[in-house]
Amino acid sequence: MSRSFTDSKLDDEVVDGLIRLARFAPRAGNTQGIEFLVIESAQVEKYWETTFNEKSRAGFPWPDLFKAPVLVLVWVDPEIYVARYSEEDKRESGLGVDSSAWPTPYWWVDGGMAAMTILLGAEARGLGALFFGLFEHEERVKTEFGVPQRFKSVGAIALGVATSEQRRSSSSKRPKKKLDGIVHRGHWTT
Repeated sequence: MSRSFTDSKLDDEVVDGLIRLARFAPRAGNTQGIEFLVIESAQVEKYWETTFNEKSRAGFPWPDLFKAPVLVLVWVDPEIYVARYSEEDKRESGLGVDSSAWPTPYWWVDGGMAAMTILLGAEARGLGALFFGLFEHEERVKTEFGVPQRFKSVGAIALGVATSEQRRSSSSKRPKKKLDGIVHRGHWTT
């Protein structure tokens, strides 16, 4: 994850290519319930003013995050998933009743896969990328950028050319579990 960007612009073809890839990320029932809001140029500052104003930025450890020239916001529509699973070929699943019928709400899973596809695609193209949540700012972002109320935020991805120096998050110092501590073959062992 890159938290420091140059102010170099990205070509529309690069951004569109990443979203094109994300369109092919797995989707439960090939449901078309994921959409993307691309924020570029002056709109990026409008986004930051909506979510992280100048006063909030004082002392922020990654000030060059705000230089990222593109933000891609990933949105899901749970209603489209419910509608898809009420269709004849999926009706027997019982998931077409309402969103509470889903033991695992696949709109979150699919939205996360779409976001990860963009992150991996950016890395493969030598770009910097950072995924972050909208959290308490979701409603303000919806209002400011005209996002229909039925959509729910998966998160945002800052895209751009990463600076050569990256200040790492303190979380990166946490040790990773060893492979044999997370892989269980044939039977779960502790």
